[in-house]
Amino acid sequence: MALDDSYDLSNLKNHTEELVFRIMEEELNRISDEDVCKCHDCVLDMVCISLNNLEPRYRVSLMGSIYSSAQDGSLEDNVRTVVRNSIQKISLNRAHD
Repeated sequence: MALDDSYDLSNLKNHTEELVFRIMEEELNRISDEDVCKCHDCVLDMVCISLNNLEPRYRVSLMGSIYSSAQDGSLEDNVRTVVRNSIQKISLNRAHD
């Protein structure tokens, strides 16, 4: 039995993932294209490294969303630091020439 066949999983959200996507976009937009590779592979590597270094925070309800948002201050600072480190790491160690 597949869970998604029996249950509606559309409300299951990872708040950390959403923050990583938003902050990654902000950070990449403020960096010149000449200073960092923004190709598909490099950006995915940056996102993966970021997500693998952060604790997921899943929620399924409005209350969970409110609770997650209330915790944003320190989490957002931590995510920003991890994202910046991931960008630097991939910039120095790209998987291509």
